[in-house]
This record gives sequence, C-alpha cells and structure tokens, in this order.
Amino acid sequence: MPTTIYFVRHGSSENKENIAYGRMPGFSLSPQGQEEAKLAGERLKDKKVSKMYTSPLERAFQTANIISSILGNVPIIHSFELNEIESTYWQGLKAEELFMNDAYEKFLNDPDSNIGTENITQIAARMKKFVTDLLNKHKGESVVCVSHEFPILALKLTLENKPLKTLRTYQMKTGEVLQFDFDDAGSLASTITVSAP
Repeated sequence: MPTTIYFVRHGSSENKENIAYGRMPGFSLSPQGQEEAKLAGERLKDKKVSKMYTSPLERAFQTANIISSILGNVPIIHSFELNEIESTYWQGLKAEELFMNDAYEKFLNDPDSNIGTENITQIAARMKKFVTDLLNKHKGESVVCVSHEFPILALKLTLENKPLKTLRTYQMKTGEVLQFDFDDAGSLASTITVSAP
C-alpha cells in the first residue's frame, strides 16, 4: 500500500533581533507563524492523517499543536530526529553576519564538512533513517512531520538523488507543506508542494 508523509516547516517565530537562533530556546511562533500553521492545517484537513511527529523545539511543536487541532486532535509524538541542525558555531549571529562566518560557509559548501557535530550528509542520513522507520510503522497511512528548513531540504535532495551541495540553492517557506509519496516497496514515487485549499 502507498504511504504519504507530509513534511511541514514550522511557522515563523518572534525574532526581533533577526538572529540565527538554531536550537536556542525561547523562540515561539509569531502571530504570522500561527496563521501559517493554521493554513498548513487547512491544507492537510482532508488527508486522513493518522499520526503526527514534531521536532521538540517550541516553534515546531506549537505548529504541530495548531495543525493537530484542525485535523481533529491527531496524536503528536516529539522526535529528536526532526530537530533543527546543530549550529553552535554561528547560532546567535545576526542574519547579515551569517555569510561572513567561515564555519557557516563551510557547512553550506561542503556536505561532509567537520564543522560542529553534524554536517549536511549526516543530517540527510538522520532524516532518511527516520522516514524509513515511519514507512515501517505506518505503511499505507498518511503521516505529518513538523521540522525545519535544512533537515527537510536535505531529506528531499537525498530521496531525489540530487547533490547535497546544491542545498544552498533551495528554500522552503515557513508553514510550507511538502508531500512525499512512497510506493509499496518504500521507494519515493513523487514529491509535491501542497497548495492552499
């Protein structure tokens, strides 16, 4: 039976200082982020979702809670595998400082870099393993996962057999929903962006 996994990037956060907050605590959804989460929920309303998984960071599980309420209180499981990238070397920098940071540039340009505790190749492997586990647990079902931009894009590229070094050329909007369809054998059949209802 085919299986569908929807990956949602969390809604936007309150971030008046415009910093790269990474895994820093205290970054909740902004009013705009709450609206983005509601819209994502509306996009998923008729998808017969059986289970939800979310990153443990505030902005992600707040997004998951809003979506779940729209879907009829679908059960939510917190999963560290869906967490944001580890970004100790540039976390806390203002956005305009990011591209002047050698560690951030090396991370983006070399998927196998040894900066920090996790490079893009390792993030892709972490996400792919998580999806493989989901396909075993939820065969024939529809599942929603709330995560972060880089982990979702790294997963998309690796499932589509595209070079991870191209990740920096892709973007995913806050609240955006990507639909991954898998065939009976667990192979990716298609990837689409779920549009507004």
